[in-house]
Amino acid sequence: MITAIVILVMLLTLGYFYLKCTVIGSLSTMMILIIASVLTFSYYEKLAELFISRGHGVQWAHMGCFILIFVLSFALLRSLRDLLVGGSALDLGNPAKISVAVVCGLISGIIVCGNLLVTMGLAPVQSKFFYNRFASDNSISVEKPQKSFLNTDSFITGLYSLISRGSLSAGKSFAVLHADYLSQIHLNRIKIADDILAVTSKKSLMIPSGNTKKPVRIWDAPDKGKVTVVRMGIVAQNIQSGGAINPATPSRIQFCPAQIRMVCKPSSETKYVLTGTGKAIWPIGFYKDGKLTQVKLNDIIPHDVKSARDRIVWLDAVFETPDGYEGVLLEFKQNALVTLPAAVPLTEEIEKILYGEETEADS
Repeated sequence: MITAIVILVMLLTLGYFYLKCTVIGSLSTMMILIIASVLTFSYYEKLAELFISRGHGVQWAHMGCFILIFVLSFALLRSLRDLLVGGSALDLGNPAKISVAVVCGLISGIIVCGNLLVTMGLAPVQSKFFYNRFASDNSISVEKPQKSFLNTDSFITGLYSLISRGSLSAGKSFAVLHADYLSQIHLNRIKIADDILAVTSKKSLMIPSGNTKKPVRIWDAPDKGKVTVVRMGIVAQNIQSGGAINPATPSRIQFCPAQIRMVCKPSSETKYVLTGTGKAIWPIGFYKDGKLTQVKLNDIIPHDVKSARDRIVWLDAVFETPDGYEGVLLEFKQNALVTLPAAVPLTEEIEKILYGEETEADS
C-alpha cells in the first residue's frame, strides 16, 4: 500500500512539473518545498506543545501541527513567489524546460513523499495496513526497520538533520535531539493500541539532582560487561499537570522500553552537547537490587500510581553504550528529555544515596 502511495505521489508531482511549470516555476517550487519542510521540522514541536500542555488533542497534536505548518508555509511562500515573479516570460526552450521539470519534479516528489510518510509516522495509529517501520507483535530489531519504497522519509529527515547542524542550527542540532528520528517516532507508538501514548508532558521526565547524587553510573554487569545505568523518574500525574498518565488509565503509568532512549556522542565531542550528531540507543533492561532484568523493547511496563513515592516512579534503565561514546541525553516518549551528567563507577555508597535520599527534579 505504501509503495503504491509513493509511486502515485511521485507520478503526480512529476506530471505537474512537466505539464504546468516553466523553468523558473520548477526551480522556485522545489525551493519552496525545501523551505516549507525546514520550517515544519523546526516549529511543529513548539506548536504541538501548546496543545499538549493544555491537554488538547494530545495524541494528534504532533501530526496535526506538522501538517498545518507545512501547508501554511507552502501556501504563503507560493503566494509570495507569484507576487514577486508573476508570469515570467523567460523562455529557454523546450529541452531546457523539460529537463528542469523532470529533475525538479523528481526531487520535489521525494520531498513531498518524505513529508507525507513522516506525517504518517507521527499518527497515533498502529495497524498492519498502515505505515509501520516496526511490527508491535514481533521481536524488534532497531537496526532492521521496514523501510518504505525509495526511503523518502529518510531522505527528508536526513536533509533537515544536515541543515540543522550547519549555520541554521542555533546551537541545537536535530541530529542530536532526534537522533534516528524515524525509529523514534515509530517506536514511540508501537503499543498505541494498548493505551500507551506516544507523547507525554515535556516535564514528565527527571533525574536526581545534587552534587552527591550520581544518576549515571558505569556497572560491570555479569555476562554483559560494562553497561550504563541511568536513574530516571517519571512523574505520575496527568499530562496537563506535567506528568505521563494517560487519562484512559488513570490508576497507572504504562510505557514500553522502546519509548526510552539515550542519545550518545563520541567522548571527544561531549563538551557541546546539542551540536553535531548523536547516536540513539535503547535499554536492554532495568537494574534493581544489584541485578539486571532484561526486557524486550515492546514489553509493556506498568506502574501503579499509588506505589509512586511523591508521585514519581523511579527506575534504573540499563544501556549498552558503544565503545568510545558517552550518554548526553535521556529521552522519554516523543517530547520529554533531560541532559545527562558525566558517568561515574557504580558503588554501594552512590546507590545508598540514590535510594535513600529524597530526589528532586533536575532543573
